[in-house]
Amino acid sequence: MQAGDGSGRRSSSFVTEACVAAALQASDGFLDLLPIAAVICDAGGHILQYNRHAVAIWGRAPRRGEQHNAFVAGCRFLELDGEPLPYSMLQQVLVTGAPVRDKELIVERWDGSRATLWLNIDPLKNDSGGVIGVVNCFLDITGRKAVEESLRASRRALREEQQRIAATYEHAAIGISEVDADGCFIRVNEAICDITGYKRDDLLNNRLFRHTFKDDIDPDRDAWTRQAAGEIDFYSVEKRFTRRDGRIIWMSVRSQSVRDPDGRFLYAVRVVQDITARKVAEQRQKLLVDELNHRVKNTLATVQSLASQSARGVQSPTVFRERFEGRLIALSKAHDQLTLQHWSHAGLRDIAAGALAPYVPAGSGRAVLRGEDLTLRPRAALTLAMAFHELTTNAAKYGALSTSSGRLELTWEEHKARAARPAHVRIEWVEQGGPPVAVPSRRGFGSTLIEGGIASELGGNATLDYTPDGLRCTIEIPVTVLSGREGRAARR
Repeated sequence: MQAGDGSGRRSSSFVTEACVAAALQASDGFLDLLPIAAVICDAGGHILQYNRHAVAIWGRAPRRGEQHNAFVAGCRFLELDGEPLPYSMLQQVLVTGAPVRDKELIVERWDGSRATLWLNIDPLKNDSGGVIGVVNCFLDITGRKAVEESLRASRRALREEQQRIAATYEHAAIGISEVDADGCFIRVNEAICDITGYKRDDLLNNRLFRHTFKDDIDPDRDAWTRQAAGEIDFYSVEKRFTRRDGRIIWMSVRSQSVRDPDGRFLYAVRVVQDITARKVAEQRQKLLVDELNHRVKNTLATVQSLASQSARGVQSPTVFRERFEGRLIALSKAHDQLTLQHWSHAGLRDIAAGALAPYVPAGSGRAVLRGEDLTLRPRAALTLAMAFHELTTNAAKYGALSTSSGRLELTWEEHKARAARPAHVRIEWVEQGGPPVAVPSRRGFGSTLIEGGIASELGGNATLDYTPDGLRCTIEIPVTVLSGREGRAARR
């Protein structure tokens, strides 16, 4: 996005292999800003750049310019089932130009140690569509795989334990009850009283399903009806139960029929186990794994998009490096803000101040931030951080921050729902005192990132108004992007 491009004097060009190689070799470790391992190779497969995360996974560092296949020649690459990988995926991307997405494989390193990797390989193309290199991003997921296997092993162990529990009786440390065909308890042990919080007499005077959580009654009742009718001998179910103290717990129920010599149903032995702790642990583990996958994939997709878009139409390696590195730093700063809050939220003011800090000296008065303290959800924080970065760099090059007399004002305000218009936050970026502004002759990546990102990521809208006095950007986003405001918005 270049507000000063109105003259149309800039001619389009493309990034050659030599330009990309020169730009990347001249870089000063900006790949280390990435939270994942990354390596960039030229069209011949020669390593131009890599970061410390890649060295940590490889176990050693390559020589700059070393051929990638030669560097990893001492390693073995295997499918997850142990079968050797029959070809070099990196070479395949260089030849075909088709990216590799979400590939999981095993690498056996030079010292014999193994690691499970999750990787994406994307081609770098010039304006003519020719492949001039690749970006290989990968992550060691050995620990995550171990957690998943541990969880599967835990479930297998639980099933075996439940099978043993089915043979226990009165003095077992788990709940056992006997229930007749009418659903009346005819016998219970002490453990089931501890689990439910009800005394023995209370249970014996009650019927099955009375205290089952209302949303979980039907699956248990349907299976019980079939069992009492003699259609099935056994079934198991996991359901919620309301204890006498009002607390809702999870329990595992295994119901086994007892029949007379003629095969008629007499009663069922129901073995009950409190599995609340396991359910909570499984939910927490799933949330952690899902969140890790979500963050890594989102970050990878963002970085790959930034690299691809920054390389389009640049006029020199220096311009490519400046654009790409600046956007990576903006993304990294937003990650830092979210990390401070354990990725739960980030302050809108902090995100904006972080974007302006490299260009506006503290106390200069050239940038005014005005608005109540609002906290953003992670997706909104990252999206607005990139938007503010594009606006700030544009202002520094062509707008209000490119002259000593220029200034800008960033304001935001939360608006309540009115008529058919839902509650929203309005953000306004206004520049004044800079060079005269004209509508650019072409649409740049910055404009696309701001307008498209606000719409697709946050469900809002952004408009850029190139007034002669200075650029004005208006952003409107729903209040649901604010941390802790989802329920409040729904009640309005």
